[in-house]
This record gives sequence, structure tokens and C-alpha cells, in this order.
Amino acid sequence: MRYNTDMNKKFTACAAAIVCAVACIPFSACAEKQEDKTLGRQLYAMGTYARLTATSSEISEKDFETLADSVSDFLYETENSVSTVVETSCIYKFNAAAAGQTVELDKTAYELLTLSKTLYEKTEGNYNPAVWYCEDLYGFAQRTQADKGMPYDRADKALPEEKYVTAFCQLASHFNEVRIYEKDGGYYADKPAFTVKVEGDDREYSLKLDLGGITKGWCADRVDAMYGAAGITNGYFNFGESSMALKRYAGNLTKSYQLELTDPRNIGVSYGYLFAKDVKLSTSGDHLKYYVLDDVRYCHIIDPKTGSPIRTGISSATVVGGSAAEADALTTALSAMGVQKATEFINAELSDRKVVMLVFEGEEGKIITNCPDELTIRNSAYPIANTVVDGKIVLN
Repeated sequence: MRYNTDMNKKFTACAAAIVCAVACIPFSACAEKQEDKTLGRQLYAMGTYARLTATSSEISEKDFETLADSVSDFLYETENSVSTVVETSCIYKFNAAAAGQTVELDKTAYELLTLSKTLYEKTEGNYNPAVWYCEDLYGFAQRTQADKGMPYDRADKALPEEKYVTAFCQLASHFNEVRIYEKDGGYYADKPAFTVKVEGDDREYSLKLDLGGITKGWCADRVDAMYGAAGITNGYFNFGESSMALKRYAGNLTKSYQLELTDPRNIGVSYGYLFAKDVKLSTSGDHLKYYVLDDVRYCHIIDPKTGSPIRTGISSATVVGGSAAEADALTTALSAMGVQKATEFINAELSDRKVVMLVFEGEEGKIITNCPDELTIRNSAYPIANTVVDGKIVLN
């Protein structure tokens, strides 16, 4: 029995939990043409649901179904490229390769790994897709058959041994040594030669990757481009309630969607909302997968500096604007940075985007944002804890 199934813990793994949602609010009944009909389709990929919508005035039902089929195929192909458990995927082969080996990539894996390296550097390692072993230590990684019964599994204790946390944190820090390149029309990745061993464990561990922290956002960007190619200006693509590509909402005069921000301590309830259109976004939260042990919350977001679940107080982070792939990785990085570092990063790097973070100090929650005038607060228990001067966050 893996330690994370210990009956003394309260464990919650909410793969379909809402992080952020769009609400279609008709500000004027006459804003939408009478002949318009909302077209929608729900898909399933990468362990979660995706939804896409459009309006019948811009695309026929037949063509919309064709588009939805194309999106479904694209999501399936992406999953088969970067999954950690599909044995034919590029990332699975990379993870299974010995240290120092070269692995051939397809274009999808190449693009995602290239972007991951860029964001790793931009965030000074706070976004790090090489924390697979750290995730697995705490029970959050997807496992293959080869990963069953790992030496570090704990039947008698809920938390991993510190010697493994230290070793796997050190292993993840070598992500910058992954070399990605094109050669003779192909794409390749060289796996770092660095390995770790742990006292009392005969295994030698080499780097393993998990691109789950960027792939949904990357898919949202590509689907947004597919919408554009189809001439669709109204509708949205929502992947797992965490990464979205919003076009426009035909049902009101402002053409804006109401973007609800879900309270991570009260699932299904919004603590505030923004209006948005023609934009892409992503959210990360500590409530998607977590468990509580001795009144301490352990979530799936790993702090690469410690090798353990984040303890920064940042419960959720939303970035609106730019690419959804970048926002996907950046929200993870902000959560790991902590309030002071995250604020400095937002001020320096994200002044052109809207950022909202919900932070807890004990049971007390507060909001930090660079767009307070555009954010409507639903929960008065969560005050905005900063001002904005010349577009920069100033903490109170």
C-alpha cells in the first residue's frame, strides 16, 4: 500500500474541480441575434474534461462538429506525445532512458520542452517540469507498471523520508542540463548524465519529466488558433477549468465573459470575478489534488527549492493575458515563489497581464492583484491586501 492511501489521512483528489469558470451573463436581451444558437461539445483528454463552444451564426452545426472532432484528435495526439504513462510517448521514453542517453522527440514534445526550458530560466527554476520523483514521493504522480512498489513507498508513515526528498530535489535541479536540438530533420533530447542514489537503496535514479504544468495551456493556445482559422470570433475553449482561450460572448453588449475565480477552500463557490474577452489564461490551485495530515495541507504543486509541496501560503494564482501555456507554467511558478518574490516577479515581468493571487496566513485569506479596479470581490473575508502605483503592486 502506498503511503498516500493511509486511512489516517483525509485525501482529496479533485481532477475535475473548478479552478476558474466562465459565466455567460446577458447584459441585454437584445444583444444576441434571435437566430443565434450556442453550439457546444464536451471532450475528455489527459484525465480531465474540455469544453468548446461557438455560435451558429458563425459556423454551421456540421462544421462545428468537424472542428470539435479535430480538437479531440489534437488533444489525443498531444497526450500521446507527452504522457508520462503512455509507453509510446516521447516523455515516457525520455523518463525510461538511462542517464546520458539521447531520445528522439516529435515536434509537439520538442516545442513543449523548448518552452519549458525558457520558462524554467525565466522563473529562476520555480517552474520545473523535472520534479516527477518529488511528486511521486508525496503520492501525486501518475505511475506506470514499472513504478509500482518503489523503494521509497511508505506503508507505515504518511510522509516520505527526508533523505529521498533531498536527493530528488537535487536531481530535479539538473533540468537545465537537458539538451534539446534539431538534427537532420529530426528532434532530439539528451538526458543529463547526473544521477542520485539514496543510502539504503540500491537504485540509481535519473531525471524524469512531467509536462502537465504547461500542456493544457499549450493546447488552449493551439485550439485558439484553430478557432481563428475557422473564422470563429464568439465562443471559448475551456480545458480542465484551469486553462482557457476566450473569444467573445455573443449574449451581451460588451461581448465579455464573466470569469469566476473559485475559492480553493470552498469548492464551487466564487470569491470574485473579472470580465474578459479575446484573451487566454490559466490558473493553478492547491485544491486540485491534496490531502490533509495533522492539520497540514499537502498539495500537488511542488516547490522545486525544497522538493516538497508548496508552503508559501499562495493557495491559487491566475494569470490572464499572453499565451495560456506561459500562464499555465507561470501560475505554478508564482505559487512556489512566495508572496514577496511573486510580487516582484509580477511587477517586473507581468505588468501587461492581469494577475490575481489568493493567499492564506493560517485561516485568514487575502487577495494580491495588479488589477484591483477590475476585480469584483464576492467574499468580504478576503480583502485586497495591496495597492497599485504606476501599474506595480505595493504590498500593504
